[in-house]
Amino acid sequence: MGLVFSNALVLTDASAVPVKRDVFIDGGVISALREPGGELWSGSQRIEGNRTLIIPGLINAHYHSHDVLARGLFEDIPLEVWIALAILPPWRKVTKEEVRLRTLIGAAENLRNGTTTVQDMLGCGPGSEDIVEAALAAYAEIGIRCVMSLQVGNRPAIDCLPGIRESMPLEIQPLISGNPPDVEQFLSFVATPLQNAAKSRLHWAIAPGSPQRCTIELMAGLGDLARARRLPYVTHVNESKLQVFLARELYGAYGGSVLDYLEAAGVLNSRLCMAHGIWFSDAEIDRIGSVGAAVATCPASNLKLKNGVAPHGALLRAGAQLTLGCDNVSAGDGQNMFEAMRSLAHLNSGRGPQNSPLDARAVLAIATQGAANVLGIGDLVGSIAVGKRADLTIIDLDDFAYLPLNNAQRQLVYAENGRGVRDVLVDGEFVVRDRKLVKVDQAKLIEGAGALLEIVQRDYADHFARMAPAIPYIAGTARRESDRSLPFSRWIA
Repeated sequence: MGLVFSNALVLTDASAVPVKRDVFIDGGVISALREPGGELWSGSQRIEGNRTLIIPGLINAHYHSHDVLARGLFEDIPLEVWIALAILPPWRKVTKEEVRLRTLIGAAENLRNGTTTVQDMLGCGPGSEDIVEAALAAYAEIGIRCVMSLQVGNRPAIDCLPGIRESMPLEIQPLISGNPPDVEQFLSFVATPLQNAAKSRLHWAIAPGSPQRCTIELMAGLGDLARARRLPYVTHVNESKLQVFLARELYGAYGGSVLDYLEAAGVLNSRLCMAHGIWFSDAEIDRIGSVGAAVATCPASNLKLKNGVAPHGALLRAGAQLTLGCDNVSAGDGQNMFEAMRSLAHLNSGRGPQNSPLDARAVLAIATQGAANVLGIGDLVGSIAVGKRADLTIIDLDDFAYLPLNNAQRQLVYAENGRGVRDVLVDGEFVVRDRKLVKVDQAKLIEGAGALLEIVQRDYADHFARMAPAIPYIAGTARRESDRSLPFSRWIA
């Protein structure tokens, strides 16, 4: 049966003027947009859309599902310390049910806040094929669209901290060292699930965790895979000031910039999306723009983990693409793209009295069609148009954020906090209706999370205790590197 939202106010894209339309959906696709009052197709289910605003589903362009159960564990620590504490070593085999629950909880929060697509950089590696399988099954179960990427790396943490080998006692160094599998194992692990990827709501990206965590052989091999499969290439780049100096140390043979390393690996191109992208020089920004690469900015985690503010305006002026994400639950806390949009707009408005490069329309475009384009699904989603998939977020215009409705884009970006999201459709199917999840039982998710609480807290408590001797040296390295001089700054003050 087809579906018709009649007499709804429709915002077809971020730059449009909302207009009253009947929205026809058939087979998961938007089949027609007509002025109200015409004949409705027989056999279609009619839903009255009066006092609703239909917008393109939001896209969370940078997210990790693997630490959803670590919400609230961290505060007031720099990125490098958070990495050491938030990423649990695989000393306990995580059950498929645990993976299912954490994936569903994160996806449910995204859906309830109007996000229809997540780009999940799932931390894993060879030997965790069952974790990947469980996560994919959970996404299919709840009905959200996912651009999945398997986040991998084959260099230990000790190689990502400048000078740490000299400052940290030898007996402590094994805490941040290791011997990962060889490159071919990683490449096979990433390539294998791509063979069976023909599912309407599942898409793929290639994800080396970060350049400093990957050898040139792995970076280049993953780049070959992305090129052969025509997939986005997503990774974390220059998230903290420390990484600028690390690049000079690690990539001296290539030129001393992380961009030199990416170019040597053959991946500095328009397929590249760099998460965070804060500590770039003006010359690096121009270089990013010249190849049309993208930066996925994450305002909440960038601030919380003491990394500063990305040069959004400079990146846009240089010709770079910009996307927006909520990042980890343990770093960015909430999976709420409305809050992310508002933060992005405010951070740029707050730079001074000059015009901001990111007004409400620009920010909304970044969170919809812009993100879809970067993630390789721009022909499917990102706007409301005939022939596109019906990934829609339906806003209740009786919510206080829209009383009165003066400017849809501004009120979505500056006033909405997720409370006004009434319904969400993915592929023309309700996944949230009347503010309730449709495909999974929220009460059971709550029950499942409660059942896991004790074991998750014990895991982290054991990990914190084990890592305690190393943390002062990691924190000291982060402080030392942040005090070094650069000709530019990305701190908020």
